[in-house]
Amino acid sequence: MNRVLIHHNIKSDSMQVKKHLTELLESRGKLIVTENPEVIIVIGGDGTMLSAIRKYKHLRKPYVGIDTGTLGFLTTIMPDNLEKIFDVLDTKSYRINSYPLLMVNTKTLSGEVYTEFAFNEIAIKHVEPKLMEAKLYLNGKPFNYFTGDGLIISTPMGATGYAIWAGGAVVHSDIPVYQITPLTPNDNSVNRPLSSTMIVPIQTSLDIKIIKAHKRKVIVACDGIKLSNEYIEEIHVRVAEDMTIDVIRSDEFDYFDLFKRKIIDKNIRRVLE
Repeated sequence: MNRVLIHHNIKSDSMQVKKHLTELLESRGKLIVTENPEVIIVIGGDGTMLSAIRKYKHLRKPYVGIDTGTLGFLTTIMPDNLEKIFDVLDTKSYRINSYPLLMVNTKTLSGEVYTEFAFNEIAIKHVEPKLMEAKLYLNGKPFNYFTGDGLIISTPMGATGYAIWAGGAVVHSDIPVYQITPLTPNDNSVNRPLSSTMIVPIQTSLDIKIIKAHKRKVIVACDGIKLSNEYIEEIHVRVAEDMTIDVIRSDEFDYFDLFKRKIIDKNIRRVLE
């Protein structure tokens, strides 16, 4: 791979890495491009990777991350080992993991329809200090009358993001599923909302109809980006067909080791060796 697009955040360490990387790539005859790349190199953390995916998903090219962030669940190469990039570009000693995108369609009270894609999660939350009330349908069939603060619909990669802090399950990134995590469900003698995380097959469709949408405004956000400021009454979620995100991993990549270091231990040394 010779045509390289570099996406980065504006932090000083990322800018320094970009400068060093650019010199390194050009010294090996690589072309730094803004169009028609063969690979997208992302310098930053998982947030920067998400911004790159939002911007370049239409190119359908693989991403490789250089870690200058804090979490680094999607990044592969450390800044002190930039030469490793040539394992990807030249020797191909790597593997490509393909991850699904979730597609969400929202219909507003005015009839406008907004469509967006999520790599990590779709967050649905009420705006006013009232409960969100909604009818949930799975594969077109009535499932639950939900009352609570909202819902998080997350991919396996998104399971270690917002969802896990809301009490969601850990889902291995290779499993073809997504999960629905309720936010503070209002479970009492009147309401029986979904009260625990539910993991469903990736092909499951989810429809949400907001009750009293003109009074109980909700927001819908994909990977932290809000879709609309209008009043939303219907939400449809399903896997995006024929669209995946390819992330380049080193041959040494081990999901369980990464999860242990980044989520459980948080890079803190423990006497476990």
